[in-house]
Amino acid sequence: MRKGIIAVVTTIATLAAPGMGVAFAGTSSSAAAYTVQTGDTMYKIALAKDVPLASLELANPQIQNPTSIYPGEVIALPTPYVVASGDTLYKIAVAHGISLAALEAANPQITDVTNLQIGQTIFLPIPANHSTTLTSTPASASSASVNAAPGAGSSTVSTPSTAAQTTSGSTSSTAVLRQNILNFAQSLVGIHYAWGGSSPTTYFDCSGFVQYVFAHFDISLPRQSHDQATVGTPVAQSSLQPGDLLFFTDTDSYASQYANHVTHVGIYMGNGNMIESSSANNGEGVVVVHNVFANPYYSAHYYGARDVIG
Repeated sequence: MRKGIIAVVTTIATLAAPGMGVAFAGTSSSAAAYTVQTGDTMYKIALAKDVPLASLELANPQIQNPTSIYPGEVIALPTPYVVASGDTLYKIAVAHGISLAALEAANPQITDVTNLQIGQTIFLPIPANHSTTLTSTPASASSASVNAAPGAGSSTVSTPSTAAQTTSGSTSSTAVLRQNILNFAQSLVGIHYAWGGSSPTTYFDCSGFVQYVFAHFDISLPRQSHDQATVGTPVAQSSLQPGDLLFFTDTDSYASQYANHVTHVGIYMGNGNMIESSSANNGEGVVVVHNVFANPYYSAHYYGARDVIG
């Protein structure tokens, strides 16, 4: 992931274009970088500059071993960003060409990623190169849309003038969103299963995992799988798209309590695969299930699928 961040440094220049909804407050180059002194460590520098250690390390992908830096070496500082009204981590990540996972990793001080505070400063894992404190400008942002896949390394302003352009842009944006959802879901692979769990720290049950993943993209879902199976649009198995939800019935002793008997949910990944939080194998947790419809257990319990993305 750290190697991938270096490609997005060029985004800073692109975002400075008029109408991007981002105002740059200039700072001196000395504020954007730090020259390592004898006895320094990345941890000490992060403390001195009041930035998260993770964001400092991510802003310096050229440093192969963060535990070994040398006097005279120049360390780039991460780019601060001031949260504005309407911001979410996902929107900020997309606007600056950064993966959501990298942005979250760079800001471990954020205890509730779904509830940012206006005026809160977060750090983009991009070197602050001569730069710049980034502050969103909602008025400008409302007149332009930023279309960039996280990690793509560049951003462009889209102002569609025809219905065809709007439709094309919407389709592309939805495809990017679906892929981003899967990328984020896969970043959670290995987190253990816990009944009632709904976060990486409390672990996940199946519906808690799904709700947590989609909440990061401003998609609100009910907490329980049997309720999740009632929202969105039904999808035929032959028409499944990555990001659709797959539901299964009668997979535990509580099934009879629900009218639809749905007790399990996973996220379709494409190519017949699914990602889920599984209680199997002593609570193995978030795993990828390959060829889910060829699996006798899942095919026997399959209830249906829903599109909650659109």
